[in-house]
Amino acid sequence: MNESQPEGQEEIPPEENQPRQQVELPEEEAPVMILCVDDEENILKALTRLFRTEPFKVLTATSGKAALEILERTTGIGLILSDQRMPEMTGTEFLQQAALLLPDAPRMILTGYADMSAAIAAINQGGAQRFLVKPWNEQELLLAVRDGLQRYQLVRENQRLKKELEEWNASLKQRVLQQTALLRKKLEESRQQVDRPQKSGDAIIFMFADLLEQRSKKLGKQSRNVVALVESMTTALNLPQSKRDIIRNAALVHDLGLLSAPDGVIAKNTEMLTNDELAEYRAHAVKGQQILKVSEELDEIGLIIRHHHEEFEGNGFPDGLAGEHIPLGSRIIHLASFIDHAYSPEAGMDAKYQVTRKLAPVMGVLFDPALTAAANLAVKEILDAPHGQKAVGEQEVLVKNLKPGMVLTRDIYSSRGILVVERGEVTTTSMESVKRHQLNIPLNRVAYVQK
Repeated sequence: MNESQPEGQEEIPPEENQPRQQVELPEEEAPVMILCVDDEENILKALTRLFRTEPFKVLTATSGKAALEILERTTGIGLILSDQRMPEMTGTEFLQQAALLLPDAPRMILTGYADMSAAIAAINQGGAQRFLVKPWNEQELLLAVRDGLQRYQLVRENQRLKKELEEWNASLKQRVLQQTALLRKKLEESRQQVDRPQKSGDAIIFMFADLLEQRSKKLGKQSRNVVALVESMTTALNLPQSKRDIIRNAALVHDLGLLSAPDGVIAKNTEMLTNDELAEYRAHAVKGQQILKVSEELDEIGLIIRHHHEEFEGNGFPDGLAGEHIPLGSRIIHLASFIDHAYSPEAGMDAKYQVTRKLAPVMGVLFDPALTAAANLAVKEILDAPHGQKAVGEQEVLVKNLKPGMVLTRDIYSSRGILVVERGEVTTTSMESVKRHQLNIPLNRVAYVQK
């Protein structure tokens, strides 16, 4: 690698030696720039020449005062590179004031070997993230600036996503409050027609489940599958009914945070996502919790949703919780989601066996090993026979054509994942329940009964 010394009098284009005025573009489209400050023109020319092929623009100033004026009137500056020894205002003094104007931009100091104490002061007092020695090494300086700009862009992107989330939550909260009032009214009118009274929180959950279904048929189907598996596991674990209801509701909307995700993020498997898409996907657990803050009644459900991607050994997201620090509902939903994704009807009659084979090595790593028996039971009970392959003595029939006396070979669920009729003989009472549910909650169209 070559070491660069400032050169003499080579002329550079006037526009590269002048502060650039604010560009009238949205902030996210504004070109990223760096500001170089040094009282020696030949130093600034050498820096401008070094950065000529980089994908950012270079602003220059010959004093701290001039540099502060540029910072006050210019947007899009993502990094400041300043000399330490300058008249009137040292690099340390300049960086202290620059930090007030542009706190997110990395600040770097250029200094000679004799100025090490000044460099330390620049770091401690001026907030400089790095100091580089004159004469500089070209490759080292380029890498330092590139790394600094990358960190600046990551900070700004996080701020943009946070602002977007806040705006989205504010808008969504208003819509939810309006629809919740309407749902409560309808709920009171139909309360006598359902088997078990619903709380207002249930109504909100069902509304969000409908929104997920409208946003993506894939998300709606996955939610219903996960709900069925979760209900099987919570029953096997003999949890209190109130706890089972909370976990079931959380399972119904566990992917709520994906409502605002781009279509590409929803359509792809996580293994196929780009880095940007993966970051969007990983944010959905926190977004889901934020959405449910519209009602204190939903706080526990929101907490379960936040942690439904935590892993038993602590390598999950968003908080890296481990073991029993992960809420039980989150552990169950994560496991149910894995089972749903692992199930492939194309595997034929071995499909369920393939799921249990995939489960075995990750129990105790990704998932709570105490849930193994419940998970295996759910695989056996809930996963259907492969699509297009009916079990011996089984036939399909439209739900609307079910008659008393028929024997169901599979449970009937509503489009919201609610268990309506269990496997077994369909009695007259059960048929009345089905009819009532059809008035209020759409059911799956097809049922399976014994021939």
